[in-house]
Amino acid sequence: MSGSEGSCPDPGRAADLAEFITALNEYRLWAGGPSYRALARRVGPLLRSTQGVSQSTIGDVFQARRKRLDLDLVVAIVRALGAGEPTVARWRAACVAVQARAKNGGPAGVFRQLPRAPATFTGRERELAGILRAALSPAGRQTAAVCVIEGMGGVGKTQLALQAAHTLVRSGKFADVQLYVDLHGVDANRPPAAPAEVLGGFLRALGVPVQHIPDGVVQRAAMFRDRLRGRAALILLDNAADEAQVRDVIGCDPSCLVLITSRRSLAGLDGTSVHVLDALTVRDSVELLAATAGRERIAAEIDDAVRVAELCGGLPLAVALAGARLRARTGWRVADAAEYLAEGGLDAIRAGGRALRPVLDLSYARLPEPARGMFRLLGLHPGGDFTPRTAAALAGVDPAVARDLLECLQDEHLVRQGHFGRFGLPDLLRVYAAGLARERPEEADAAVARLLAFCLHSARAAGRFLAPPARPLDVALPAGCTPMAFADRAQALQWCEEELPGLLAAVRLAAQRGHHAVAWQLPVVLSDYLLLHGRAHDWVGAMTIAVESARASNDVRGEAAALDRLGIAQAVTKDYPASLETLRQAFALHTARGTAHGDVRGRALTTDLAVVRDRA
Repeated sequence: MSGSEGSCPDPGRAADLAEFITALNEYRLWAGGPSYRALARRVGPLLRSTQGVSQSTIGDVFQARRKRLDLDLVVAIVRALGAGEPTVARWRAACVAVQARAKNGGPAGVFRQLPRAPATFTGRERELAGILRAALSPAGRQTAAVCVIEGMGGVGKTQLALQAAHTLVRSGKFADVQLYVDLHGVDANRPPAAPAEVLGGFLRALGVPVQHIPDGVVQRAAMFRDRLRGRAALILLDNAADEAQVRDVIGCDPSCLVLITSRRSLAGLDGTSVHVLDALTVRDSVELLAATAGRERIAAEIDDAVRVAELCGGLPLAVALAGARLRARTGWRVADAAEYLAEGGLDAIRAGGRALRPVLDLSYARLPEPARGMFRLLGLHPGGDFTPRTAAALAGVDPAVARDLLECLQDEHLVRQGHFGRFGLPDLLRVYAAGLARERPEEADAAVARLLAFCLHSARAAGRFLAPPARPLDVALPAGCTPMAFADRAQALQWCEEELPGLLAAVRLAAQRGHHAVAWQLPVVLSDYLLLHGRAHDWVGAMTIAVESARASNDVRGEAAALDRLGIAQAVTKDYPASLETLRQAFALHTARGTAHGDVRGRALTTDLAVVRDRA
């Protein structure tokens, strides 16, 4: 045998024949997993009437759908697995008991299956109210109320579902039956539960003898609906994989409520109310931290508590884990917890045996490879949100393909769409995706190069409607990168306005990643837009980076162009002393290059210097 007698499966816990057979399977595995053929050879001599036994006969004993078992055969199998007589006696007694219960109508129903209410439930007032309204109205509906709670892993779907369920039950609603099952839709250790298996478990809980439960899922679903007819029942289907897994398990009687949680969009289910969860507000995150780590402790360092909440991205699981760690570290200040999170990043969000990263790993692992690739690369985008065209440049795919991939990621709640056509990643998912991208540096470098070239060439195309381009770009378009094209000035200006935060972030990214040609040319290209639309302070910031990048790459022409525009930007902000010094540096470079009086900007610079000198 592979273990001690004391640690083997206990047949006495089996409530019915199916559970007894499951325990017998576990006992065979515990005893080393001998094959049916090997057991058949051992079992024959152990029967009361010695005889040959086929391996199919042995295999049939281990099938959960059996309606009865031969007691002598079961006892012989247990002995063949190496059990001592006290253990054999326990298995004999358990086999007799479950078959007697089956004959007498099965085990008593288990009608109250809800796990306990969440002890630290916080916030979600709007979402909770919406679920309660959907559960209780309208009075004349013809089918069960079905509420779907969706969102990324760790966002608190199960907590909200349980809070809603217990709130309803405490108020006297759905008092007849409460059924619960974890469907293991996203589980590293086991596959999603089969609908037939779930229905079988529910039917046994409703008191149906195991031998009366039909084999087919359609027949089981019909029996399940029949057993719920007229009953005020609440069914919580937790962690659903997809619509197919739950469609047959939804009772249709109007007296029922079905709550479903899922990381995946279940938009294919008809007649449901859908509640998509996002991150908690900072206030609710701090409240959850206080409920987890201690209210007095959090109140004493409220500013640091806010920082912890922000580092956790408002994700309830992350906040709860940070609070649990703080509670366990009695010598820590809240500021220490914030520092720990800031230094440790995603891997610091853990407590005891629980951690955030495995939760995110499961969501990422279930994606098809093209969607995984897109998700990784989105972590490299420096702006707050992005369009499918920008995502296409990052991934080097056609914009239509990028749009489909973004829709796939949204269905998995790994990106969000604030309004039509603009997508973004929640904070912690951005950090997670960026970490995945760093594991593939060549892929990441190519994606960043495509993104920066897309931004530069698209901004240049928009800038043509504001002023004629002064000089050609020094950055070629990589393969798989198609920049924007604009039909008119209005379209170009709208794109600049919507994309400006991302374009300014791209300037910083280009400087950080050593793409200095982009880092100085992109601010130059954006100069006319920034000037005409009163974004002088943004202009100063971008042009300061442009000067530093031109110098870092020893590009004198670029440095002169960047200094020129930086000086003008400083003058617009009325920082005339800085402007005068910057313009003098620009004039010196133009003079050294022989362009102080030979080109348009060189000649204009003399005038700009005179104007600023008068005002400085």
